[in-house]
Amino acid sequence: MNKKIVLVIIISISIVLGLYSYMVLPEVVTVQVDISGNPSNTFPKILAVICPILLSIGGGIGYYFSKDKESKYFILSIFGIIAPIITLLFNI
Repeated sequence: MNKKIVLVIIISISIVLGLYSYMVLPEVVTVQVDISGNPSNTFPKILAVICPILLSIGGGIGYYFSKDKESKYFILSIFGIIAPIITLLFNI
């Protein structure tokens, strides 16, 4: 598949997830849970929404411009897409 198409898909998914997360998540977001299932680390909502967006867009841009380390940047962008999904599951 063309790298430009993949980059547009990554950016689109991350922005849509970010907007949805911002509308749905509470003001204080649980980002880490301990072994017993209790929240152990929290972030403000804006930080919990912006970090995965920047991670996935940065990984997508690295994937687009990289010649030899494409898979590492692609995995980084996929992690940036999976992270808000997991955050949504823990906080809804």
